[in-house]
Amino acid sequence: MPSIHFICHENEHLHRVSADGHWESGNWAIKADEAKKLVGGMIYLHKAKAKPSYFGGKIEGIRALATANEGPTLFVLRFKHLQEAREVRWKGVTFGRAWTSGVVAD
Repeated sequence: MPSIHFICHENEHLHRVSADGHWESGNWAIKADEAKKLVGGMIYLHKAKAKPSYFGGKIEGIRALATANEGPTLFVLRFKHLQEAREVRWKGVTFGRAWTSGVVAD
């Protein structure tokens, strides 16, 4: 199952969208082909790569944001919060300034 880890400080770009546990996390610059692979996979949010995830869940949908500049496409991931997405160690890209793991297989 594909998954992705992000550094997400202070719940930045994290929004509850329904009372039944659906959330969105967004403004992530990831490749469109990678974004499509993530539906059905897991998202893990971390305050730092060295710390286990504090939030996450199963990705149910992805949408691209319209941007005014020619930079990378930004995506919002909609997911169902799952308790088992907490306390998961970072997996994937680990270099110093990495803010995402990239798509990894669980």
